[in-house]
Amino acid sequence: MRPTLFRVHLWLGFIVGLLWALQGLTGAMLVFHRDIDRWVRPPVEAGPMVPVGRIVAVAEARTGRPVQMVAIADGHGDLLNVHYADDAGPKLLQSEASTGRVVGAGDYDPATPFAGSGWRWLYLLHESLLLHDRGETLIGLSGILLLTALGTGLWIGWPKWRQWRFALDWRRWRSVRARLFGWHRLSGLVVGTILFITVPGGVWMIFAAELRSAVAGVVPHQLPYKAQPVPKLVSVVAPDAVLQTARATFPNADFVRLTMPTPKAPVYTVRLRQPDETRVWSGVTSVTLDAQTGRTLDVYDPTRAPLSNRLADAAFSVHSGELAGLPGRILLMLAGLALPALYVTGIWAWWRKRRRS
Repeated sequence: MRPTLFRVHLWLGFIVGLLWALQGLTGAMLVFHRDIDRWVRPPVEAGPMVPVGRIVAVAEARTGRPVQMVAIADGHGDLLNVHYADDAGPKLLQSEASTGRVVGAGDYDPATPFAGSGWRWLYLLHESLLLHDRGETLIGLSGILLLTALGTGLWIGWPKWRQWRFALDWRRWRSVRARLFGWHRLSGLVVGTILFITVPGGVWMIFAAELRSAVAGVVPHQLPYKAQPVPKLVSVVAPDAVLQTARATFPNADFVRLTMPTPKAPVYTVRLRQPDETRVWSGVTSVTLDAQTGRTLDVYDPTRAPLSNRLADAAFSVHSGELAGLPGRILLMLAGLALPALYVTGIWAWWRKRRRS
């Protein structure tokens, strides 16, 4: 069985290893991207958020386009990302939450890398290789193959009880081949254990729509609300009234984002974060309201949801390392940076062995 697992591990590395290396690098760069933005961005004025209707009005007056969504930029909540679209594609304004003043603008289109939102371009590269839905499916399948490679690697490389000292003692690795194999094995044991925990969260997020329906057919699971399209929106309720209703439903929750209604989805969706959620700043508490009447259509409370929902809600926090705080994020960044090293040392060790044979 061991030779078979070795071949599976080897050929998966040959075929998909370079993609995993790219995923590791882009993922490592994204772990602290919001913190980096916070360091380089000019400070904004702190204070309570002005009415969201004012933020929407300022943005629409500036762009001449309807706002699609207003969301906090990070956990501080003092900076808002205002999403809209023009003929060229998705766009983004950044507004000061305490005043509604526009403080920045940038493209949100993957076709224009680093034109105004380099982090967005990097995120789309990590998520879909800039290939949209087909790219997401490819990345999801590569994640499943990565779990297979991690499992076979951990099985092959896991030392027996009395061999751990040898596995960890790099002073015994005298030849180049021994050093290559030793570091590949040692790094794989550490990195593989971390990624074996975090990668499933990324796979879930890509295939969530399909997996949720399957899970709901087996165990209790609350599915997301699905709005029915209408020919045309008339007499839309003001966004401030909608947000007030959502905050009354969850008075202790913080604002995360407001999605504006469209004929395709004629509802407001207000997303909030409660103190007991696993998400560090981008909570999943939500209230969905009819855009024309303001009537509450759906409420999702993750603190009272079925276990399957709570596990799904934790997927992003696990995948990003946020669930374990700063140490978890640092470990995840190092694990991502180690993937290219694992690819290089694995191929190099195999090539030296093959050349010697």
